[in-house]
Amino acid sequence: GPDSWPQLAGRAFVLSDVNVHDRYGSRLGEHTAFVIEAGEQSKTLATAERAWTALVDGGFTRADTVVGLGGGVVGDLAGFVAATYQRGMDVVHIPTTVVAQVDSAYGGKTGVDLPSAKNYVGAYHQPRSVHVDPSVLQTLPPAELAAGYAEVVKTALIAGGTLWQRVAAGASIDADVVLACARLKLSVVAADERDGGRRQVLNLGHTVAHALETVTGYARLRHGEAVGIGLPFAAHLAHGLERIDG
Repeated sequence: GPDSWPQLAGRAFVLSDVNVHDRYGSRLGEHTAFVIEAGEQSKTLATAERAWTALVDGGFTRADTVVGLGGGVVGDLAGFVAATYQRGMDVVHIPTTVVAQVDSAYGGKTGVDLPSAKNYVGAYHQPRSVHVDPSVLQTLPPAELAAGYAEVVKTALIAGGTLWQRVAAGASIDADVVLACARLKLSVVAADERDGGRRQVLNLGHTVAHALETVTGYARLRHGEAVGIGLPFAAHLAHGLERIDG
């Protein structure tokens, strides 16, 4: 609920998209807002440069905080801006979509897209904190919830055990599922922050997903929808290579 929203120390530069900021910006108290158009097409170096310029114009320093209020696009962009402005300032994430709450807000991967390649420019920059309020998911449109569920399925496939049993049985996305997904993600990242080995399991379904997003100009598919196509493709491939049974 609203009580779980953070009280921010220092000056806050809140990077958000127009839909989310209109709905939730008032919960954050006094802040400087940098509001982008919603969608993957905003995740560019041009947008980052506008944000850096706004930070300069506002007199922000490394002692201040960038807050990413929104979904995965906002979080990736906010983290990248924070990682690079004055060579690094704190970022706090307040994820407002399923994809962000179960996956993308954790682990410190930040970045922007090039026209020819998704997430090709970025940095590892761990957030100071992540504040999750699962109640905000109730305001998401059904298509966004469905797309986000692909990342829940991906995480549960990797986790196995009770999380997979619950998701395979059609569990809804509640605080317990979000927490279990976050814990799995964090345990993998803690063992391999920079994608040298184990962390690559988190890319399950993403090879095809990123290719689809790139060739469609980041305009036609939600990230979760692309992952939803990529997961069965990966399963089919793994079965053909005799890596899995069934």
